[in-house]
Formats: sequence, C-alpha cells, structure tokens
Amino acid sequence: MACVPGFSLNCERKNFSSPYMSEQNYVRFRAIWALIFVVHGLYDQYTSIFIDEPSQSIWYYFYLTHQSRLVQSLGQLTEWMCARSFFKGEIPLAWISKTTMFCFVVGQPISLLVAVGYWLMVWSDLEDGKHDVTYYTVYNHGINGLLLFISFMISRMPYSCSNGGWVILAGILYLGFSLMQFLFRWGSFEPCEGYEDQRDCPIYEQFDWHKPLRTALFAFIAVAIGFVVILLYSGLAALRNCCTSGQTASGEVAELQKEDMEDIHNVTEPLNKPDKAAATAWPLRVSREV
Repeated sequence: MACVPGFSLNCERKNFSSPYMSEQNYVRFRAIWALIFVVHGLYDQYTSIFIDEPSQSIWYYFYLTHQSRLVQSLGQLTEWMCARSFFKGEIPLAWISKTTMFCFVVGQPISLLVAVGYWLMVWSDLEDGKHDVTYYTVYNHGINGLLLFISFMISRMPYSCSNGGWVILAGILYLGFSLMQFLFRWGSFEPCEGYEDQRDCPIYEQFDWHKPLRTALFAFIAVAIGFVVILLYSGLAALRNCCTSGQTASGEVAELQKEDMEDIHNVTEPLNKPDKAAATAWPLRVSREV
C-alpha cells in the first residue's frame, strides 16, 4: 500500500492519554515536559539575544533549530492543556487540539533531522577545534529530541502517512523562507566566508541560493528525506501501538470498574426495592381471608 502524505489532524480524546499511567499522572507528566521545553526555550532566547550575541537579534529566529524548538515548546504546552481539559471532563478548544496535533506531527521528525544535520555539518569543525560545544548545543541538537521520543513512545498520539504531509509542507515553507532571505538580502548577523557584504550571507551554506543548482539539489534531497522520516515515524507508531494494544492505564481500569459497578447497581436496584403495590395489597388479602 502506497504512503501518500496527507494533512489529517485527528484530535480524539484517547490521543491525549497513555497506556502506562492514569490520566492524572499523565497530566503531571505533560506538565513536567512542558515546563522543561518552555523554560529551556525562554532561557536560550534571552541569553542568545540579550547577553551572548546582542547583534543576533531577529536573525536568531532564522535558524531551523530555533524555529523547530518554538514548535516543540508550543506543542508540549498545548498537549498539557488538552490532557488537563480531558481529565477535568472538559473539551479543549478546537484550535488548541489542532495546534497540538500539528506541533506533534511536525516537531517529532524535525527534531531528528535538526540533530542529525547539525552534527554532520559541524563534525569537521569539532575535530579541528573550531567549534565549541555547550550544554545548549547538546540540548538543542539531541536532548530535546530524546525527550520528544520518550513522549512519543509513552503516548497514544497517532502518526501515519495520513498526517505526514505537514512535515513536507513545513520543509517546503522553510526552503521558501531561505529563498526570500536571499532575494531580499536579509543576510546574517555575522560575516561569512565567500561574501564581503553580510547581506549576501546565507542562513546555511547548503542552502545558498547564489548557487541555485547545488541548492536545488540539496532541496530535493531534503524533501526526499522528509518522506523517509514520515515512514520511519509511521513505523514507530505502529510498533508502539502493537506493543501496547492489550494494555490499559490503571486510571482507565478504575474507570471501567466504576462503570461496571454502576451498571450492576442499576440492574439490581429494582430487585432490591420493595414493590409498593404488592406491599399495600398484602394486608388487604389477609383481612379478606380472615
């Protein structure tokens, strides 16, 4: 069966739960994950823009690493909001649940591509000692991806070809953004090799539109890799669902037991209640017999 990427955003209640924990504990887990992503994101933005490299300014948001982390942080926050609403017996707003699914579908594979692509690009500089590795370097290109993978495997969030089209669309939009950066000469906040004017500097050397044929080739490869990661995460989701198909969270077991007891109560309650008509008629029958 062919895998045709679609744009589905399935927002069923079961998506915002886990087979390994109760709904209450899952809400707590989602809160911890949201806190980790939001705090790391805010701190990195503050230190990068206002302390370490004030000249970076708006260019901070040009990089795919930072754009993807914004998507990831937003997704973790809204996923906690949805899980909390369902736990309280409420229905989350449609735009919140749709945003959660979009961020999940896009953020998961992009985190993997960002991590792999980054270390491949800087590996030679690391060997030559030209590139420093800090905690945030590892977090932005590894730790956050690992946290997302853990979240993926313990949740019930669906992933298949039917919603993988958002990944392809996100990749095409970023390629379009890099082209706009070239056409409008937005450049970079720091000098780059090969160009005297910083306004001609590309975001990434691999997507330098001054060299259209090479950039077009890299763009084609990037889109092709997008299809590969869709298949990868679809397979991981199928494997996860297969391993947890017979499992039910402890909270769900308790809820099912509660429903069963209510059903039994509803069935047996009429049997336990005295028949008022019979109780009233019994003394009359006795008096007549006497």
